[in-house]
Amino acid sequence: MNEIIQLEHHIVYSTSYQVPVLYFRAHYQNGTPLRATDIYQYIIPESYQHIALSQNDHPVLGTPFWYIHPCDTRTLMKTIEFEPLNYIKSWLSVYGPIVRCTIPTSMFKKTK
Repeated sequence: MNEIIQLEHHIVYSTSYQVPVLYFRAHYQNGTPLRATDIYQYIIPESYQHIALSQNDHPVLGTPFWYIHPCDTRTLMKTIEFEPLNYIKSWLSVYGPIVRCTIPTSMFKKTK
């Protein structure tokens, strides 16, 4: 595939689950949104193909976005050791790669 895909990621707090949720939308350069099959083919890495994505209106923007359902987030985050101030970075380091939203490892280096 040689076509450019544009990704947009948003982190929105779920008041129901009390955890962050990673919303994203993907479209081709001409503005056509990717179908679910395209997202699994071009966005979701092979090692995450088992992840179930959902699509719903963005809770703030009211437009269609995909998201990783937050039902297991709280349980997963309890298995990870991190400083409380690094919660979002730690969470994003787990959930971000699923939808090609990575953060640089330099963000985890301690500053003096």
